[in-house]
Amino acid sequence: MNNLDFMSKFKPDTRCIKEFKYWIVCIRGKQRTLGDAVILLKREVPNVGGMLPEEGAEFTEVVKWYEDTCINKFGAVKFNYVIMMMKDYFVHYHAFPRYDQDISMFDTKWQDEDWPGAVNFKEGIILDEEKLLAIKDYMKD
Repeated sequence: MNNLDFMSKFKPDTRCIKEFKYWIVCIRGKQRTLGDAVILLKREVPNVGGMLPEEGAEFTEVVKWYEDTCINKFGAVKFNYVIMMMKDYFVHYHAFPRYDQDISMFDTKWQDEDWPGAVNFKEGIILDEEKLLAIKDYMKD
């Protein structure tokens, strides 16, 4: 993970779940639903239109891995992706697994309060770093 200073607020050095050639998946600091992540392009590009074809092609592999992981580990049934880039001027997606029932894991009862509507990504649980890293480690292959 070289030259990723532009994405330092997402703490890729400690919160990386999985790294791909062009993308990195990090556990999201604020968990709205269990397994929330940020999928970050490893190159500082200010808009989606500036992505290279090979970066876009790999994104489908990244999303497949993420969705399979959340389905198999947590029982996710749907997914929401948000790409805003209002404060952070580089390509990244906030990824939210969605659940139609409550889940009890990591000493927390997780309830998808927005189900079946769109996720309210501004809300969420701010976990202590130890619990956040436990979720991250559980999601790793």
